[in-house]
Amino acid sequence: MPRLDGRNHINLTVVDLDRSTDFYRAVFEMVVVNDVTPPGSGFRFRTLLHPASFASVVLGSVEDAAAPPDGGAERFDERRPGLHHLAYHVPERGDLDEWVAHLDAIGVPHSGITTSKHEAGSQIWLRDPDNIWLEFYWVNRDFFVDRLRQVWRRERRAVRT
Repeated sequence: MPRLDGRNHINLTVVDLDRSTDFYRAVFEMVVVNDVTPPGSGFRFRTLLHPASFASVVLGSVEDAAAPPDGGAERFDERRPGLHHLAYHVPERGDLDEWVAHLDAIGVPHSGITTSKHEAGSQIWLRDPDNIWLEFYWVNRDFFVDRLRQVWRRERRAVRT
């Protein structure tokens, strides 16, 4: 099976590149490591990286002078097809307490820590400047390991019959 290392990046089109950059730098303590406008793309892309985890986000804004100032974009709505939300996992449940303290210290509104009944985990929800739904999530690994075992047992029984 091809491997994944758990890291990822996402590329988000935003209305105001500087405002979104400031938000992601403050909330995630990310560092801008690249700022480019590929010829002919009509976009300016800025890559932000979290130095400890290498989690990253690429923010893009329309650079076309003929485009409306807001890029012609509607406000983000997770109920439309496409991105629902972006989640960053934390290693321990206690890390969520640290995120709450950090978000409170920088004045970013959030849900507080909630516990998911359908996935056996805990999370914090917030919105970025473009209304994109973000989540800090602690996975209850025991819950999911048990679910994987159940699936594998069913598959083995199906093979035997």
